[in-house]
Amino acid sequence: MALMLVLAACGKSAEQRQREDMALLNSQGEKYVREKVLEPAQAQFRNQFIGKGGAPCGEVNAKDAFGAYIGFQRYISVARDLTLLAQDVSPDEFEAQWKQLCR
Repeated sequence: MALMLVLAACGKSAEQRQREDMALLNSQGEKYVREKVLEPAQAQFRNQFIGKGGAPCGEVNAKDAFGAYIGFQRYISVARDLTLLAQDVSPDEFEAQWKQLCR
């Protein structure tokens, strides 16, 4: 089985591998963001990309305690314990982190 995976990977172009790596990073970022919101299954994502620091960045729309969507907000997801939603910190602090890791 492992040999088949290695052989399958050999047939992929560098561009395909890069797209798969980016998709995996974005998926991992979504997972960590979902762990921070009230209704993880209802979270909506858009404008996702991998920042210059290698961190998944994007926007998430999640529900509040009343079950209403709060509107899209930016997020940065470096790791499980280093996932930051814009609402978690002051706007200036979030913007500084966004510039460093995402742009």
